[in-house]
Amino acid sequence: MAIFRPQGSSSSGSNFYGTCNIAILNFEEKASEYKWADIYLDIEIKQEGSDYTKQLRIAGDLERDTNGKISGGSVLKRVYNFFDIIGEKAGLTVDGKWETEDGEEIHDIAKYLNQKHSSNIMPGTDPDFNYLAYVYKEKPKEKGGKVYTRVFHRIQNNDDKGRLQLESDVQWFKNKGFLKEATEEETSTPKQNVEMSSEGIGNL
Repeated sequence: MAIFRPQGSSSSGSNFYGTCNIAILNFEEKASEYKWADIYLDIEIKQEGSDYTKQLRIAGDLERDTNGKISGGSVLKRVYNFFDIIGEKAGLTVDGKWETEDGEEIHDIAKYLNQKHSSNIMPGTDPDFNYLAYVYKEKPKEKGGKVYTRVFHRIQNNDDKGRLQLESDVQWFKNKGFLKEATEEETSTPKQNVEMSSEGIGNL
């Protein structure tokens, strides 16, 4: 008899929180719209079984040396963590320009990523849910504030190894206080609205 292994809260019913199977549908680069962001990648994802999409955002400012050259920044680490999972070798030069692995300049990073990594699907069909993401309701910054749905910025490949790694990453961020989930009381208060926010998680 075959072994049965539950797949987690990924696709059925109305439970679209926790570890979910996702597909990447579209990339947008919006850094020019935000003075505080050197990088602002808005990544549209679709959860398996859901008719709606959500946004995974990687946004923040870069660290620079006295000559204005890029020297680091947590947002850069988040970008490269994401790129590693989707198999992308492009990156930023110290001058802040996007380049391919072979040194060819990328003039439009969103267009480049869409051509290589977005799921091109026909109407009425499902994309390939190749990745896992953690979706949660964020604890409001002030008591009585709105509760927003977030997509954790780290994704993993949709396999057993990826699931274990994502669960480990989420737990680490929770333990450090970087990922704060709303309590049942905060999400069930009648005046609360659970909705998407236009802001990212910040500079985690």
